[in-house]
Amino acid sequence: MKKIKKRATLYAMGLVLLLITIFIVTIINDKKQVLEEKTSAHRALLRNSFQLAMYDTQKGLNALACKISSNQAIVDAFERGDRQKLFELTQPYFQEAKSRGEADLAGFIGANGIHFLRMQDPKRYGDNLTDKRPMLANALKTRQPQSALDVTIYRVALVTILPIFKGDRFIGVIQTSADIDRVQKRLNMHSGIKSAIAFDTVKLKTLLEEPGIIRYQGYTLVSSNDILFEHLPKNFTFKQSNRYDIDNRTYIIASRVLNDFKNDPIAMMTCAFDVTDDVYEYEREIRNLMIVSLILLSVMGVVLHYGFRILILRIDRDTQVTRELNQKLEHQLHTDNLTLLPNRNALLRDINTKPFYALMLLNIDNFKEINDFYGHAVGDQALLTLARSIKEAIRDLPMSLYKMPSDEYAIALVESMSFAQLEASRLSIIHHLQSQHYNLHGASIYITLTMGMDVALRNQGLTAQSLLANADMALKSAKKRHLSYMLYDETMQIKQEYQHNILWSKKVKEAIEEKRFTLYYQPIIDPKNGEIVEYEALIRMIDTNGSIIAPGYFLPAAKQSRLYPLISQFVIEEVFRMIETTDSSFSINLSVDDIFDIPTKNFIIQKLRDSSHPERVIFELLESEGIENYQEVSSFIDEAKRLGSRIAIDDFGTGYSNFAHILRLDVDLLKIDGSLIRSIDSDTNAQTILIAVTEFSKHLGLKTVAEFVHSEAIYEKCVELGVDYLQGYYLGEPKPL
Repeated sequence: MKKIKKRATLYAMGLVLLLITIFIVTIINDKKQVLEEKTSAHRALLRNSFQLAMYDTQKGLNALACKISSNQAIVDAFERGDRQKLFELTQPYFQEAKSRGEADLAGFIGANGIHFLRMQDPKRYGDNLTDKRPMLANALKTRQPQSALDVTIYRVALVTILPIFKGDRFIGVIQTSADIDRVQKRLNMHSGIKSAIAFDTVKLKTLLEEPGIIRYQGYTLVSSNDILFEHLPKNFTFKQSNRYDIDNRTYIIASRVLNDFKNDPIAMMTCAFDVTDDVYEYEREIRNLMIVSLILLSVMGVVLHYGFRILILRIDRDTQVTRELNQKLEHQLHTDNLTLLPNRNALLRDINTKPFYALMLLNIDNFKEINDFYGHAVGDQALLTLARSIKEAIRDLPMSLYKMPSDEYAIALVESMSFAQLEASRLSIIHHLQSQHYNLHGASIYITLTMGMDVALRNQGLTAQSLLANADMALKSAKKRHLSYMLYDETMQIKQEYQHNILWSKKVKEAIEEKRFTLYYQPIIDPKNGEIVEYEALIRMIDTNGSIIAPGYFLPAAKQSRLYPLISQFVIEEVFRMIETTDSSFSINLSVDDIFDIPTKNFIIQKLRDSSHPERVIFELLESEGIENYQEVSSFIDEAKRLGSRIAIDDFGTGYSNFAHILRLDVDLLKIDGSLIRSIDSDTNAQTILIAVTEFSKHLGLKTVAEFVHSEAIYEKCVELGVDYLQGYYLGEPKPL
């Protein structure tokens, strides 16, 4: 019996030992996997932290250069060669950026490559370093902005160079730079990351007079924020991210290639993150596991059960920590914080890994106005509610939803379908969204959308990456043409339109500087006696060849380039001069931009106060340009009328066409839009609307003006239907007085 017990005990102990051995091997492998997952997470942190540090540094340099180069007084001082004035004007910008740690150096270099002013050393100028500064030489040659890593004869730095023009003449560049250790300080400050810069040794010798002496694999160490990088192990390599043991500590060391302005690799940014605690934790847990295993072997199955349980719980805890860390990184990189939808980064990632057959971009119309009118809380709620509506609309469709920046969404078709099916699905989505009314914080909001789409099946050879760019072009074209939807095709000339806009912005600026604007006047007639009751002032631009340019060509560019207030003030100045020198009345077209622009509005009010005949001024407000902002518009109307002028609503019938809101504005005339007048002699619907407008106006004591009276038949029909005043080419075309 004793032999049997002994044999059974040995068998049992052997079996337990075998189980414990299998268990130990399994747990060790799991622990290694956990350690590798943590290591991968640290590698991702190194990559992301480096990208953010580089971006923050370049952003500060770009902002400083843009502020300086956009100051006209600074440009003028640079052109004149007034070094003292240039220093005085630029110093506040430079000191502010330097105090925030955004820049170390700034200076101006003339078009000939001669240093004109160094902000940090204003007494040192007149030297030419273009032979040692390829990036500077290239910027002067191409006259294009540059932003890249650069090596001077003194230091390694991130550099931004912007060209400076006076009119069409290139006068030089503004250069801002930050020592590369700015990036390293950011890495260390924000993430506790040690870093070093290593340059290609061969290239470095041609750039720096005394390059560093510490070299690794053809690279020379030029900057570091820790002595760790002076004692890297022999098995260190730039090409791979690995774990290294250095001075009884363990580090994850990863390198990123740094390129110069020509996008040629010239250096390595090497970052190190201390993971000693993770490795120690791993070794400690393995050691504890061995101890527990010995105890389990001693007390057999009694302790074995509880020991396994404790170890499994600890494994779950470590796995959960790693999973949460990875999920947090994934969420930050690929999820929109507000809607929790996949963001643009996620879309770019998925485009490279999944088949996308079509892409729709949805943009909320006038979302800025929703934010301004109701507040950002309602705006955010609108974005959330719309996201839910889109999800509901595509619930049964093979589509994925992404939240793009600002007020934009992307819908990706992830399964193939015919173009007819896709078009039916698109219409179903739009119908669902456009039929929704949203009650947000007590406000009932109706949201309209603009869509741009590209379909891979319609474009043979189209890469998935091009879908996003093409859909974005279609969306921009739809916005520009005031359409609710556009499908991309190759005839869209977005790039040419951008160049066209730049050309007209330049033309407007030059015309303002050279005072090449004039006013044309079109008469407004009283049909009862044929007399001219007033003239409408219409702006024209005189081209450099003497030709006259209509406002449709240059006003959009003036508004986009913020030159519009100068044009408005020119028109106002000229009209008030005509009032003082003639006996006629004149009307001036005003947009809501003029009313909302405080200097322009004050200029108008002051002109009315100074005028001896304010009653001969009529301000025409465009109905379709936002006069529903009653508080601002009503305040202006009240002030203008108190000073003696009259108010007209222009293009009435094309905007909100709401009689009720006209009642809230104390106006004197309604100018009926030409779209109703052009065919009034034959269009019975237009006649019905015109009768309603004239009756409505007579009841309120308002005068009516019909625009675009271009024929005798139109003239007679307008008189028959009771319009008070008439305007159009049949009666007189715009011309100088």
